[in-house]
Amino acid sequence: MGIVLFFGILSLSVFYIFNLMAKPFDSRNAEEIIFMPAEKSGKAIRIKERQSIDGILDTFNKGKRMKKNKAHERSQPDYHGDIKMSDTHHVPFTVWLEKDQAVILQNDDDTYFHLNQRDKADLIKKMQKGT
Repeated sequence: MGIVLFFGILSLSVFYIFNLMAKPFDSRNAEEIIFMPAEKSGKAIRIKERQSIDGILDTFNKGKRMKKNKAHERSQPDYHGDIKMSDTHHVPFTVWLEKDQAVILQNDDDTYFHLNQRDKADLIKKMQKGT
């Protein structure tokens, strides 16, 4: 009985750790990324090049998870985005660009990710390059 319980707890622990290590933004099936400025006058940024998509999603995945109580202290977002996986599957996200950081919300999971200043600059550069 004890051995079964031990292996049950061990397998749950391994699954939990594996789940935490998984990348929240999967680039394997991504076909296109669209950044739509929150301001109506702004122009949408569409990125279809595979290398640019992988680079942006790798930058997204560098983000550290944030506690929701800190994440909700945000002003109006800078971009609303969409990762097109197929014609029927899209992953929506929201981006806030601040002075020394960027915050990304994965809307499906309601999970916030914090990018430091260097990663924020890298994200902006990749967005501009991808257009």
